[in-house]
Amino acid sequence: MGSNKKEFVRFLAWMRNGIAFCTSWFLILWLLYNRLWKIEEIATDDLISMLLFVIGGVFIFSVIFTNVVLKRWRFMSRLNCFMILLSIYECIAFYHVGLWNGSGVLAAWFVFVGIILVSYLTCSLIYRLYSRKKGDLYTQALQKYQQKRSDEHEK
Repeated sequence: MGSNKKEFVRFLAWMRNGIAFCTSWFLILWLLYNRLWKIEEIATDDLISMLLFVIGGVFIFSVIFTNVVLKRWRFMSRLNCFMILLSIYECIAFYHVGLWNGSGVLAAWFVFVGIILVSYLTCSLIYRLYSRKKGDLYTQALQKYQQKRSDEHEK
């Protein structure tokens, strides 16, 4: 039971930190966008929509990457599930805010798919490099252990 409580606390911490980080990041991007296009106002309804959008995305991330629900999943399974669920969630959210309406829809789709693919490939590459490095470290440690055991056995 202690492990489940620890994971739930970790989940809540990730929710808190993720919501704070993503809300700040989206707000900064929004302010820059408004400044570039000389938009003077941000509506309260838009801020609430952004906050709900952020909470949903952070919830998906936290559920997938903590062990609260998916206890035995490996990283690549989690990454695949996260990318699929987040892509679907973002499509629904972007449709809701009107990103997929009007002119430039095809370009918006290409940008969206491009961002998803680049993010996925970057995460996969980092994980492969990390795994290879960890594998090399474990191999070296095993070889040292085997050498030590064979030296002790010879004595």
